[in-house]
Amino acid sequence: MMELLSNLFEARTFIPHGHCYLWKPGLVWLHILSDSLIAVAYYSIPIMLVYFVHKRRDVPFQGIFLMFGAFIVACGTTHLMEVWTLWHPTYWLSGSLKALTAIVSLYTAAELFPLIPQALALPSATQLEDLNQKLAEEIIEHQRTETALRDSEARFRSIFEGAAIGIELVDMQGHTLAMNPALAGMLGYRENELPGMSFKEYAHPKDMPAYCDIGQKPVTKIGDSYQVEKRYLGKDGQIFSSRDYYQIEKRYLRKDGQLLWCQVTASLVRDVNGQPQFGIRMVEDITERKQALKTLQQYQEHLEDLVGERTAELAQTNEQLLWEASHDKLTGLVNRREFEKRLQEAVSTAKVQNNQHTLCYLDLDRFKIVNDTCGHAAGDELLRQVSTLLQSRVRQTDVLARLGGDEFALLLYQCSLEKGLQVANTLHENIQTFLFVWEDKTFSIGVSIGLVAINAQSYSLESVLNEADAACYVSKNRGRNCVHVYQAEDKELAQQHSEVQWVARIKNAIANNQFRLYYQPIIPLASSQASKQYNEILLRLIDENGEEIPAMTFLPVAERYNLMPTIDRWVIHAVFAMLSQHSREIRSRGLYTINLSASSVKDDDFTEFLTEQFATFQVPPQLICFEIPETVAISHMSQVAQLLQNIKALGCRFALDDFGSSISSFAYLKHLPVDYLKITGELIQDIADDSITYAMVKAINQIGHVMDLQTIAKFVANDSILDKVRDIGVDYAQGDGIAPPRLLSVASSFRSEKQLSQKHYPY
Repeated sequence: MMELLSNLFEARTFIPHGHCYLWKPGLVWLHILSDSLIAVAYYSIPIMLVYFVHKRRDVPFQGIFLMFGAFIVACGTTHLMEVWTLWHPTYWLSGSLKALTAIVSLYTAAELFPLIPQALALPSATQLEDLNQKLAEEIIEHQRTETALRDSEARFRSIFEGAAIGIELVDMQGHTLAMNPALAGMLGYRENELPGMSFKEYAHPKDMPAYCDIGQKPVTKIGDSYQVEKRYLGKDGQIFSSRDYYQIEKRYLRKDGQLLWCQVTASLVRDVNGQPQFGIRMVEDITERKQALKTLQQYQEHLEDLVGERTAELAQTNEQLLWEASHDKLTGLVNRREFEKRLQEAVSTAKVQNNQHTLCYLDLDRFKIVNDTCGHAAGDELLRQVSTLLQSRVRQTDVLARLGGDEFALLLYQCSLEKGLQVANTLHENIQTFLFVWEDKTFSIGVSIGLVAINAQSYSLESVLNEADAACYVSKNRGRNCVHVYQAEDKELAQQHSEVQWVARIKNAIANNQFRLYYQPIIPLASSQASKQYNEILLRLIDENGEEIPAMTFLPVAERYNLMPTIDRWVIHAVFAMLSQHSREIRSRGLYTINLSASSVKDDDFTEFLTEQFATFQVPPQLICFEIPETVAISHMSQVAQLLQNIKALGCRFALDDFGSSISSFAYLKHLPVDYLKITGELIQDIADDSITYAMVKAINQIGHVMDLQTIAKFVANDSILDKVRDIGVDYAQGDGIAPPRLLSVASSFRSEKQLSQKHYPY
């Protein structure tokens, strides 16, 4: 190696060109073989490059490949010239080829230099592998998307074809792109007839202006109002607009011309850029619903008409009932109830405004003769004619009423007694000249009239009526058929007459069972007695008009005319009959107190009657407590004591009523075997305001408890009184402030009274 290197640079080894080969044959063949092989190699490389470029036309930089091939060919040719010059030394030709090779090589280098950055920018094998992998993934994802799209399209097609409601796809001009079988069947078309049709061809002409198609106007119609368009940006960037949707009811025409009512829900489909693509309409046949709704509306209108008619009938009936409630059916005049209402107003205004009115009380004379001779029909007709006659002779502002039977009343507003007397005399004269004809009979009648003035001195409604009745009685007592003005000295006679009338009414009530029973609860104030139910039995009388009359209105008359024993027995019989129909469990919780009059106390047969009633109705005597007023006990001490022994022997209890009204109460109390003391209401009602009364009630309660008696406070009208009697320690309380009287019937169970006490007065 060292020798080769030294020979390479040694001067003496240089031989002039063209002569050295002759001197060294081995060297010649070395150059021939070397240059030949180089030339073969140089020629094979361009061939391969040209073949590669021909096969891979997508390879970049094809020009540089061809230039590079030309450069190699030129280089190979120079080596062939080296061999050629060994025998034919054409140095100009060899130099020219070398010069050409130099030009080609330089041009190739010049072209190659700017391509270096571009070549470097080409992805490497790793990058190409990554890109290929990403591309493969994208291809897989694209395939998945295509698969999902095909599945979605298949599902949509399945839904579209199998939907029960009509579905229609339309283009932006409103022409049908596709319509599912349901809608085609609904409209009566074949599927091949639908594409390209416009909705205008099967929409009802009258509904064309009712709505705008999707995408054609920037507003949407909902009902009868328009809304300004609103736009919304979805999560995926898609734009939604309020005009992209509407819902409306419209009419369609089938192919055969039949009318359909449909509910149309339309939506616009946009692409990702918000550009409209097509519309979807969902159409539901609501013809039956509309027909049902129309039928329902007609039925509702019919019902409203019926309700209106019924309301009018009810209003008319109600008006008739109101009229009947305030008027007499026979004569059409105001009845007693309405007349008393107006009379009460007149009495009140007379006191407040110092007005003067006149009340006339009229009683027909010889009416009974007509009624008995010709019958009730004739009597009714007579009453009607007389009513018409009287009504025609008074002012419209006056009130004419039929009180009952052949009794009338006339209220003359703003009328002095002198003018009232003139009116009464006029009525009297008209009745005197009146002739009543019935069939072949003619009757003349008369009228007895009593007058009373209504002014600031008038006491009450009852007093005014009683005074007018008294004046009328005086008129009848003086020979009938005349007019009498009430005078104070007429009072005694009028009272006697009134009492005689009450006797007749009481007897009639007993005979016709016209009494009515009430009960008032007696509430225990101690928690230990809360389960017991005590009730006092009260009595009312029902008059001919069904009105209730308080007991104190007729009981004094009954006492005076010895009717109380009969009334007491009626009450006992009715109460025992009621109790016999209650269950044993209900009866065992109650105690029922019955008032006895002085007449029953003195009745020797009362105990026997009471024993018979217990045996008849099988009522336990322990349920019954009898009450006797303190004044009766004092006046009939021995008889009361005997009766108490008999009552106690039967098993009943006894209560002394109105205790404390006499100054000798404590003196006789220890001689009477009573169970309850009912403290008089005169003391109880003042207990909250008077300390002395409070002390008296407290003393009565203490003495009663010392004697082992239970005490009852009457007339408890409010919570203040109730608190006082509870503080004192009274055992029971009774009064309208706790529980007012209630109607007693066979069905009554008294359970509500226990609930009442627990609700309002808890312990």
